[in-house]
Amino acid sequence: MDNYKVKECGKTGYIDTFVMKDEKNLHYRKDNCKKIHVFVPTSYDKEVPHEVLYFFDAQNLFSGAGEYTDKNDPYGGWKLDEALADVHNKYGRNVLVVGMENADEYRELELFMEPTKFGKLSSLAKMDLEEVFIKGYLDELSSFIMETLHPYIQEKYVIDESNIGIGGSSMGGIASFYVAMKELGFFKYNISYSPAYGLYEMEAFEDFFHKLDFVNNAAKLPKVHIYCGGGDPLEEQLLVAAKAMKETMVKCGYREELILETYDVLKPHNEEAWRSILPESLTWIFKQE
Repeated sequence: MDNYKVKECGKTGYIDTFVMKDEKNLHYRKDNCKKIHVFVPTSYDKEVPHEVLYFFDAQNLFSGAGEYTDKNDPYGGWKLDEALADVHNKYGRNVLVVGMENADEYRELELFMEPTKFGKLSSLAKMDLEEVFIKGYLDELSSFIMETLHPYIQEKYVIDESNIGIGGSSMGGIASFYVAMKELGFFKYNISYSPAYGLYEMEAFEDFFHKLDFVNNAAKLPKVHIYCGGGDPLEEQLLVAAKAMKETMVKCGYREELILETYDVLKPHNEEAWRSILPESLTWIFKQE
């Protein structure tokens, strides 16, 4: 690990930034490294364990998005730090965010399941992007999270292991969903926005779900919030598979009450839209009845 930095994040807390090396699991990257941004809220106290939320696309997650990377986002970031400050104020929940950057040339490679192992690519993937979606290292990235990143977070911070979540949007939406299912029982919830489920035929997900045996693993199933818009051509394409996912999950034995769906056909594919949906997700996840 190197390039460790600490940066203030408005009034909500600070960002720990570091580069983590993993030659085994990140072998597909030339430097075998991932850049990580950990949001530590002002509520953080070594006497108080904090819940952990893993998230893809750290480069645009927090207030002042663009300050942590050279890729400025024209729509602004998710402002996830501000949304979690509201969660703390309303519900008394303390949450650390562990964000992984995914804005480089490895994005499609590491946020995508290996087609020869997972299942058949859809016509959407083959239409004009077939040369991009031919190889996937999401299993390796998942192993990096579980074997290298999480043990470091356990060592560095005082955390509450009882409510660990994972989230993302677009490619990060399908990636976070897949990792939450693959590591069944570890993640208690998944935030899956504008997910690229449609890159695969739904039959591939059915086969995957049957192997996970939802019925006999009912106690391990995470809460899943699936959101998609429809306000531009890309969201329109993604919306079809997003709407089919709940039906497919339930058909395969998933508990229906663990799935929340939100659709807004007017919203386009960008951070402004995802930011506007966050309060609904976080209330559903963190508000205790």
